[in-house]
Amino acid sequence: VDKRLGPVGIEATLGHNYYYEKRIARVSEGRVMAVQGFYNIKNTLDVTTSESYLSNEKFYGVFADIRLNYNEYLFVSLSGRNDWSSTLPKQNNSYFYPAASVGFEFTEPLGISDSPVLSYGKIRLSYGQVGGATNSFVTANYYNPAVIDGDGLLSANEFPAFGVNSFERSGQLANSDLIHELTSTLEIGGDFQFFTGRIGLDITYYNAFTNNAIVQTDISAASGFTEIVLNSGSLENKGIELVFNAKPIRNSVIDWDIDINFTKNNSLVKSLPEGIPSLPLASFSALTSLNTVGYPYGVMSGSRYRRDEQGRMVIGSDGWPLIEDTQGVIGDPNPDWFAGLKNSLSLYGVRFSMLWDIKKGGDVWNGTKAVMDYLGTSKESGDLRGVTEYVFDGVTVDGEVNTVPVDFANPARGMGGIKWRRAGTLLGVAEDNIEDASWIRLREVTLGYQFPKKWFGKSSIQSLNLSFYGRNLLLFTEYKGVDPETNLRGPSNAQGWDYFNLPGTRSYGVSLKAVLK
Repeated sequence: VDKRLGPVGIEATLGHNYYYEKRIARVSEGRVMAVQGFYNIKNTLDVTTSESYLSNEKFYGVFADIRLNYNEYLFVSLSGRNDWSSTLPKQNNSYFYPAASVGFEFTEPLGISDSPVLSYGKIRLSYGQVGGATNSFVTANYYNPAVIDGDGLLSANEFPAFGVNSFERSGQLANSDLIHELTSTLEIGGDFQFFTGRIGLDITYYNAFTNNAIVQTDISAASGFTEIVLNSGSLENKGIELVFNAKPIRNSVIDWDIDINFTKNNSLVKSLPEGIPSLPLASFSALTSLNTVGYPYGVMSGSRYRRDEQGRMVIGSDGWPLIEDTQGVIGDPNPDWFAGLKNSLSLYGVRFSMLWDIKKGGDVWNGTKAVMDYLGTSKESGDLRGVTEYVFDGVTVDGEVNTVPVDFANPARGMGGIKWRRAGTLLGVAEDNIEDASWIRLREVTLGYQFPKKWFGKSSIQSLNLSFYGRNLLLFTEYKGVDPETNLRGPSNAQGWDYFNLPGTRSYGVSLKAVLK
């Protein structure tokens, strides 16, 4: 529907969608070839086949929205949607979520759109909810082809193998009570243009509250399973987003554009399921990423030093810091803020642009350094192994100021006399290897040329652009690892892990873009 009733414009939409996905992996593997060099599965003597379901889900949705505007400066939008997902239990597979927004372009009704200072202004307010389901195969227990695990030298074998077939139960415990997650978001913002568009500013404040967030978490293997997908309580995210753009120079010869963006987000775990003090997202021997009430999302918990009620390190009678018996929160991978700065300059068809990215704050666990410290091959262990008579800042068990000196590497005292081996494990004390992950990065540089249209005359080419670019060219950081942007667990809920990660790649390229009639 698209109608106009006097000063009021009305647009409405009613619709539905349907999505079905079924992914199956079928593998045939032949181990011995009858004729060497003839790569055909029928040329093999020992053929095994396997089949596994990767996903099987159906998704239905119906939606409606109505958009009203008054004289093209006051806008109101209302919408609602209901979804049905096969990945949720049948009794919980339907969920509804609405949204509403209001926008007011005030410069037109106030008669200031011709102002030399504020040429455009709009304020907006919105509230909306978004529901979400989960992946396939989490509401029932399933059996998969059994696997004989390998190691660093021997590969794994999946049944059928050696003339025998076998199945084993999945390590994921079914959850037949799972419900959809629901995120409710309030946004307040404004768009402003100054000096006839020479300067622009977009400001947004948001507060998003997620209930029944769906996460995968580890559970005790004594249960017969290793993980479960469940509703994890509630999570709050709030912050601000700023986008600033300016055009300092714009004429027939030169164009100069400046774009700056700034994002700050604060997350907080508000609640967890009853009886669950924390939810592990990923675990290692010395480190766990988890959600715990009162902390940001995905904080890092690991081995740590003992401290008193005032936060002072507790030192043993031998002069070395004491290690706590239990793990505790030692780091937060969430950054304080992100920012980006892009400059673009055009002159006689040549365009040059440069993009800088900035990240402030956020912790990384440097597991690579931990292992190298233990082996004595790190820079720190090399530089500090000669330190003697060092007195750690802290207090004794009785609360007295520590005065007992130690040597960082005294072979006469065995492994207990070497600072980086006192913990008795390859990864040492995780707290020692938490580092700040702030960085400044030259993300991209581009140099291009727009060929004049007159060169192509009456040909079918409308425009032609040639560009050279480089990405991830420079990195400035105090982080001691290879790249604080990399993560051992990839784009997952567990962030801030560096354990022999590969560095980010630097790339160069050429781009030729043509628009044809």
